[in-house]
Amino acid sequence: MVLDPVGGPVREQSLTALAPFGRLVAYGDLGRHESWTTSVRDLRKSNRTVAGFNIGDLARRSPHRIGDHLTEALRLLATGRIDPGITETLPLAEAAKARRLLETGTGKGKLLLALH
Repeated sequence: MVLDPVGGPVREQSLTALAPFGRLVAYGDLGRHESWTTSVRDLRKSNRTVAGFNIGDLARRSPHRIGDHLTEALRLLATGRIDPGITETLPLAEAAKARRLLETGTGKGKLLLALH
């Protein structure tokens, strides 16, 4: 499974990386790329799936579901059952540094910007 928030060329690379029966879930377009297309025939022949997820649409249609899932996720985080994988915490004043780390790919794991 590949979760792709970027789009464009990254989405194409993500699709290429999938093994048979793999699934690509597109949930954003951070790269602000023009629309991306793929062939249904190619998906079918390679046994791969592309799905989309839009949390804004889900929140409009079923706001209670978002609250239920968020409550459960926060409970799991608080009890240590899930680990967000934060590898570096930077003060908000260093947001430009965080962006450079993300853009250059030199940051590993998750970056957290802290208010204090």
